[in-house]
Amino acid sequence: MKALLKSIGSIDHDLTLYFPEDENEFGIMLSLSIGSSESNGADYFNLFVCSPGWIDKNQWIPEILRHTLIIRKYNLDEITGIINKYIEQCSCKTWAETAQKLSRYFAWEFEDYTE
Repeated sequence: MKALLKSIGSIDHDLTLYFPEDENEFGIMLSLSIGSSESNGADYFNLFVCSPGWIDKNQWIPEILRHTLIIRKYNLDEITGIINKYIEQCSCKTWAETAQKLSRYFAWEFEDYTE
């Protein structure tokens, strides 16, 4: 099952207008809608994207960073391309298996969900 990035957005910013004051020092939470190429539906995933400069100024304690993309400069096209490369690596036989793989990189809305 092939997974596709169906939309990308941000709760805090309109990505069609957003550009950080300093493209070398930024942090933004992205909302990703990812679903099967065989359906219109999608699940939601989150990814924090930041620069090394943002980490230097904002992350004071040692921490293992999860669901985070570190990139030197803000460029939405480049960020989207990187996200798509990771999504392409996650195709499996079922959506459940695919979503589990995606959750290694992106925070999945159903992670740790139990019925």
